[in-house]
Amino acid sequence: MERYRRLIIIILAASVALPVVLKSRRSPNSRAVAAFRVVSSARGFVRISGDVRHPGLYPLSAKEMTGDVISMAVPLQPVTVLEPAGIAAIPVINGDALQLHIRGGESASVIRGAIPVPERLIMGIPLDLNTISEADLDKLSGVGPALARRIVLYRQKNGGRMSVQDLELVEGIGEKKFAALRNYF
Repeated sequence: MERYRRLIIIILAASVALPVVLKSRRSPNSRAVAAFRVVSSARGFVRISGDVRHPGLYPLSAKEMTGDVISMAVPLQPVTVLEPAGIAAIPVINGDALQLHIRGGESASVIRGAIPVPERLIMGIPLDLNTISEADLDKLSGVGPALARRIVLYRQKNGGRMSVQDLELVEGIGEKKFAALRNYF
C-alpha cells in the first residue's frame, strides 16, 4: 500500500513539474531580456544604454568586444558602422558603460564610460584607484573625508598614479584599514 502511495506522489509531482519545465525553455535564437543572467564564466559586467531595445547590465565572458556587447542589447535599427573607427574591436572590461547613439542610416556612435562607483560597490566590481574621486573614496567603509583627501593628495604628489600597495604609505592607513580597503580595488 505504501509503495502505491509513493508511486502516485511521484507521478503527480512529475505531471505538475513537466509543463513548468517545458514552458520555461527558450529557443536557442531568443535573446535574454533580463539584465541579470547567471553565467558561470562571467568575468564582470558591462552596462549598455542609449538606442538599444534591451538596456541594462550584461555579463562579460572572456575577450568580448564592444561590437559583440552592443549586439547583445539589440540596437533599435541595424548598425553597420560604429564610430569612433575601430571601437567595435576594442575589448570591453569589467565595469565599462557603453552608450549607443544611432545617427541615421546604419551609422552609430559609441560613448565609453564607467559604471558609477556606488553601483560598482554593490555589484562587487573593482574600483580604479587611479581614477576614483575624493567624493567616491569618502563612500568607502572606513574612509572619511580627511582620509579620502590624503589619498588623493598622495596620488597627485606621485604623478597621478598609485598601486593598491601604495595605500599603506598614506598617513592614517594602518594594516587593518589597508586589509579592508584593498578588497575594493
